[in-house]
Amino acid sequence: FPHWFLLRAMIPPGRSGFWLTSIAVVFVAYKGIPNIAPKDSTELPDPVQEFFERHGLRESFNADMAALRSQPRPGQMPDAPKKRHPVVIVPGIISCGLEVWKGKECLGQFFRRRLWGGTDMASAAISNASCWLEHLALNKSTGLDPDGIRVRAAHGLTAADYFVPGYWLWGKVIENLGDIGYTEEDILLECYDWRLAYPLLEKRDGYFSKMRHNVEHAVKHSGEKAVVIGHSMGALVWFYFMSWVEKSSPGWVDRHIASFANVGGTMLGAFGPLAAYLSGEMECTANLGPFANAIDRYMLSWNQARSIYWSFGGLASLLPIGGSDVWGSSETGWTDTPADTIEVDFGTENPPGPRSLEFVFKQAAKKYKDLPSIHSYNHAVQNPKGKTSDDPRDFANPLASALPNAPNLKIFCLYGVGIPTERAYKYSLKPLRWAWADLEARFMVDPTQNPFRWSSSFNAKDCMADLQAYIGTEHEKRPIRVDAIDQVYEFPSVAEGVKFVKGLLEHHREDPENWLRIDHGFASETDANPWGNGVDGIFKAGVSRTDGDGTVPLVSLGYMCSNGWRDIPELNPANVSVWTKETANNPTLAVIDPRGGPGTSKHVEIIGNREFITDILHIVAGQTSHLEQDRIISNISRIGPLISERLKKKHFPGI
Repeated sequence: FPHWFLLRAMIPPGRSGFWLTSIAVVFVAYKGIPNIAPKDSTELPDPVQEFFERHGLRESFNADMAALRSQPRPGQMPDAPKKRHPVVIVPGIISCGLEVWKGKECLGQFFRRRLWGGTDMASAAISNASCWLEHLALNKSTGLDPDGIRVRAAHGLTAADYFVPGYWLWGKVIENLGDIGYTEEDILLECYDWRLAYPLLEKRDGYFSKMRHNVEHAVKHSGEKAVVIGHSMGALVWFYFMSWVEKSSPGWVDRHIASFANVGGTMLGAFGPLAAYLSGEMECTANLGPFANAIDRYMLSWNQARSIYWSFGGLASLLPIGGSDVWGSSETGWTDTPADTIEVDFGTENPPGPRSLEFVFKQAAKKYKDLPSIHSYNHAVQNPKGKTSDDPRDFANPLASALPNAPNLKIFCLYGVGIPTERAYKYSLKPLRWAWADLEARFMVDPTQNPFRWSSSFNAKDCMADLQAYIGTEHEKRPIRVDAIDQVYEFPSVAEGVKFVKGLLEHHREDPENWLRIDHGFASETDANPWGNGVDGIFKAGVSRTDGDGTVPLVSLGYMCSNGWRDIPELNPANVSVWTKETANNPTLAVIDPRGGPGTSKHVEIIGNREFITDILHIVAGQTSHLEQDRIISNISRIGPLISERLKKKHFPGI
């Protein structure tokens, strides 16, 4: 089940997705997750061989497999560098396993078993999904464990080497580090509870204090400064740590850190988490991956889903930083895409149009006054005047807290590009969906009968029409549930549900902002294609995409590295050296490797990219002269100056 779950989440919908899914399922059934890939196509099942032959894929498959088998790992190459600096790895969101130290009776005997990651996770989710989610969620008011539950991050190299057996995370990097002389004593994998707001990581777990101690011990023991590898949210966690440690010990970073590899770092946030907070939905391309898809359609109501996301204070750190000054708008001028981040169409007398990021954050702060997920961070631009901010809410914001006074530090920004990435949303007033409420529905296999899942989103009129189709049929007297965003209502029959729906929309018109859903039926084209990539400003299923690594948009990946820390001295007072290396996405066939193979540059999979691993080995060995130059293949060198000009004019005058 976990293998299928993960594979299906990685494969696109539609006809091509159907074929890839079918091939992948056959392959998994035949071989399991491909830890050991087949030698050539003759080792594949007959149906897959026939598919390859019919579509002319056999020769390319065999060539790819031969290339994969003929090449040793980067760490095994004759010219591979040797161990030098101790290594600190700060993984991204969801990468670290979570263990149960105290659970409720519904979870059974689960002490120190993985609630997140590993095969135990699948067992818990399948046997009692609501219990599993109850243990994953945090207390929304405190941002900490709910009463009677204690879940903590796993530790050691096994905490984030593999998500489930065969599905690698940091396993390949660790293996190659071992090839050049590293042992567990030289590698610090600093896992954390990715659900928690950053200040609560220190308050509850002492996470930053422990990491400081661990780094100091490694540096003293080895006699060398450390190299930090921060991936995704982990790069932001490390940036927060640098601000945190410099406040109490100025110069600490310069004394202890040689280089920082910022790998796919969400330095200016991402947009999947924004949709999760706004309407309790998130595209599968966002960081929570299959977890988001599972809770959206098969398990929870919209309000329950939104509550879980709001309880994750760590997720809030990934909300877009910089507002319209960075991301642009129809009012301030476009940045990376000719589309407003949020555009709404209520279908009522309320005016349609864009809602700025500033407006969204202001409304959220007003409505959720006490939530740690809202009040732990500042997402606005604020001139730090060349210093580390005094306000901990700025510590995870590189536009409000400066890089440390560390003139000897080197920063290498490594990330993928060329993959359409979520960027903007079209919202409409479609606040209703429904599902059968009787036990019989749980065992149906006919998709037209909505088996054990919610229907699509509807407005009141369409929801009534969908339900009325069952009036006069054998299903007319069956009980139903109606999810109206704010809560779930149960009715003894379809007819009773229809009566309720008729007046629901009028009743809730006074607060339409709470009733937004992504309009998955909305599609559009645009004449504007400012960067020539064919995706900017074009909406499909209510979502517009831009260049990025499939999860994090280009501006967040690259602006601070290519321009922000170079153009604006107040953000980099010590003139820390920063270089950018972009990698194009060059995946193999999905049947060879569903995750893209050694040439992929997708957000997570880049940490298994062969060229990336080679670069990391040279960085930890201190052999970086060939990396101390930019390799930019995207439009960031044209987009970056637009942002810098806007920021200088409004927030950094006199530059």
